[in-house]
Amino acid sequence: MKIFRSLEHPRFRHYFFGQTISVIGFWLQSIAQAWLVYRLTDSAVMLGLVTFASFIPMLVAAPFAGLVTDRVDRRTMVLVTQVAQMLQAFALAALTLGGWVEPHHVVWLALAQGIANTFDGPARHSLLPVMVGGTRDLHNAIALNSLVMNLGRFAGPAIAGVLLVWMGEGWCFVLNGVSYLAVIASLTRLPSNRAQRTTQSLFREFSEGFVWVWTNVPARLVMINLVLVSFCAPNYQTMMPVFAREVFAGDARLQGLLVSCAGAGALAGTMMLAARSSTAGIARVINVGSLAAGIGLTVFSLSPSLALAAIALIAVGFGVIVTGAGTNTLLQSLVEERLRGRVISLYMMAFLGTMPVGGFVVGWLTEQFGPQPSLAAYGLVSIASALLLWRRQPAIAASLASGAGGPRDGTGQGDIAGEDRDRGGNSSGGGRG
Repeated sequence: MKIFRSLEHPRFRHYFFGQTISVIGFWLQSIAQAWLVYRLTDSAVMLGLVTFASFIPMLVAAPFAGLVTDRVDRRTMVLVTQVAQMLQAFALAALTLGGWVEPHHVVWLALAQGIANTFDGPARHSLLPVMVGGTRDLHNAIALNSLVMNLGRFAGPAIAGVLLVWMGEGWCFVLNGVSYLAVIASLTRLPSNRAQRTTQSLFREFSEGFVWVWTNVPARLVMINLVLVSFCAPNYQTMMPVFAREVFAGDARLQGLLVSCAGAGALAGTMMLAARSSTAGIARVINVGSLAAGIGLTVFSLSPSLALAAIALIAVGFGVIVTGAGTNTLLQSLVEERLRGRVISLYMMAFLGTMPVGGFVVGWLTEQFGPQPSLAAYGLVSIASALLLWRRQPAIAASLASGAGGPRDGTGQGDIAGEDRDRGGNSSGGGRG
């Protein structure tokens, strides 16, 4: 099947199945961790603080992580970060099962995991071309990599909800630690992958990624949109314990089921992206995803019924993953190989690094105004961002058609430019806006 063509590459196939197991474990820990903190503190602010600690390293250190990725052996870097995250899960399990866990332990361990994940992400994404033997199937590999994340998001929360009631938080953390062994085993099959050495100054290397994104019109516009959507839309998860317990009068099982609804939407979004035969028109796909995320979040936050809330979360999950994975696809299709790690790190900073700030802010807003109006405001911001990006579609199409946004190494410019040139040529907006 076309949708799974990247699995024809043995290295990617081993990674795909190993990562699937690991990601399910991650979601077990994520749901259990949020429930543990809310059980210990009854505080939406503490939920936001844990999210902040988990993702703030991505905002602060991602550019440095990208620079390191472009200088060292990427496979070794991923193996080290995976082991570090496995040890973090076991430490949290020991504290919880031993009855010693305090909220500050969870915050500090979430920070440790966030630091490891900051260095893991750019290196792991940079290995995708190695896994699929070049760039021909890269966009499909990116979509299937997102599919892995969302298979875990779909199954993990529902499983976590049952295990939380049955076994408690500690065993969810144990299972997450064990799950890392699967992806570590798959990574040992990859060859070493050290980037080309350079004689440029450290500062010049550090700034090159920023300069590339800012001067490349399509990259700049989709990244600005990604920052705004990621600040707002994914933080339904931060407030999910509040909605499950206070708004819908449920328990951990309802929390897990609601997050799984978003996972189902994300799964549909990744399947749609994986089924695409090329990167043509990806900027417009990103736009649709952003609008779906904003509308879904607004409807969920104000929903009078559980059924409508579940449907709205499907739209949120679909929109967030299409926006995120679509942006990743666009960037990786345009960027030169020597800048890949740095540009991916900026993408991850925009996609994941803005979440902690948004999570902390929505936690504070919830304390002041309640969960429903706070998330509704986030939904409206996401809708506004999508509408602004829609106005700039002619500028994106013009840039891609002229080749200004294309890669110098020929990794996909033609596909992106082709369809957008056709569509952009009929737009009355031209290159303005």
